[in-house]
Amino acid sequence: MGFNLVNLGEKDVQFLEQVQRAMEAYFASDARRISHAHEVHKHAKALLKYIDAEPVLTLTAAYLHDIGIPEAERKYGRCDGKLQEKEGPHVASMLLANIGAESRFVEQICELVANHHTPAGVDSPEFRILWDADALVNLAEVVTGKPQHVVETILDKALVTEAGYRRAKAIYVDQKKNPDSFP
Repeated sequence: MGFNLVNLGEKDVQFLEQVQRAMEAYFASDARRISHAHEVHKHAKALLKYIDAEPVLTLTAAYLHDIGIPEAERKYGRCDGKLQEKEGPHVASMLLANIGAESRFVEQICELVANHHTPAGVDSPEFRILWDADALVNLAEVVTGKPQHVVETILDKALVTEAGYRRAKAIYVDQKKNPDSFP
């Protein structure tokens, strides 16, 4: 899986593998949502090298941040950010309970999921990493075809951590094949 870039113990790696499988099973045939979760997870893992945050909490939130989409679509016929925040905590709680997560951990994940589209949602390094990791994936749709100075302005407004900004700049301005090589 490659989780050991953030020096996780075997128990944590196994737990994150369970979270990954639960997310994939819940999204079922929705390859786009699964791919998005994996991309957000990849960026979150990279940002953990530069930002002091609880890695299991951060990486679990990265996998589950959009978990409310299917329920929002089922109930409301749409899945805008506020509906994801509304429906996601219950689903995340259910999935985490099924794999034996501790209640305090579940509460923390639910708080992140319930605020992941709210800029001032949660004042924590885990939230800031989640925000930037999600933005790093979503920015591809926003900046494509725009001039460099416009892209840089968008990046300035979209990201909340220096590490996230540098990673975005490496991807979207410098267009490096390996954004992990940013300083």
